Amino acid sequence: MLALSLALCTCKKETKLDQKAGPFDFLSAEKYPALIVDIQYMNGFQPEAATISHLKAFLEARLNKPQGVSFSISAIPAQGKASYSLEDIKEMESKYRMHHTAGVNIVAFYLFLDGGYTSDGGSLKTLGVAYDNTSMAIFEKTVVDYSGGLGEPSQTVLESTVMEHEFGHLLGLVNSGTAMRSSHEGYTHHCDESSCLMFHTVETTDVIANLLNGVPELEQQCIDDLRGNGGK
Repeated sequence: MLALSLALCTCKKETKLDQKAGPFDFLSAEKYPALIVDIQYMNGFQPEAATISHLKAFLEARLNKPQGVSFSISAIPAQGKASYSLEDIKEMESKYRMHHTAGVNIVAFYLFLDGGYTSDGGSLKTLGVAYDNTSMAIFEKTVVDYSGGLGEPSQTVLESTVMEHEFGHLLGLVNSGTAMRSSHEGYTHHCDESSCLMFHTVETTDVIANLLNGVPELEQQCIDDLRGNGGK
């Protein structure tokens, strides 16, 4: 089975403030009472409007951001590559990211790609990866390829599931910056409940068959963890 990409791997940050930002800063209002979600998508691979609405509702339900959750969404040139490495992704973030954590705003960054991941193998593909403390990549070409068909979830459901799962890693789930209130870590930094948004198969196409009833929700143990670290 393909080794899954895990959240919060060590790498050089863009700014000192972004380097300091962590799960508690996303969850609480203590330092940053507002959140900006910076989405850069390659031309032709824009997330659906319904996906953004679903993500906004998810974040507002779990984050204490009294000054609100806002989005900055813009297109960047398509690169036309079949696959992207983590180094490719970091280089594009450095070039195109528009917002960084400062003042009252903490910033989360998504990069939507027109290809797959270099670690893909066989029939199991990676859908998304949280590769730094404020940064995520969505392999939108793969998302599109595995949604909307017979026996597949809608594009909105698959996009929402992957975007919210990866953001869950930025929030420190599971046992990765946000302490567990009870033992529920299965696969490394993932929930042991198969119905949970943070179950490990959500990052790959192995999740497809389980999404016909809609976007998975966080199980109570994950919610308890977030509440214990400044969330709601």
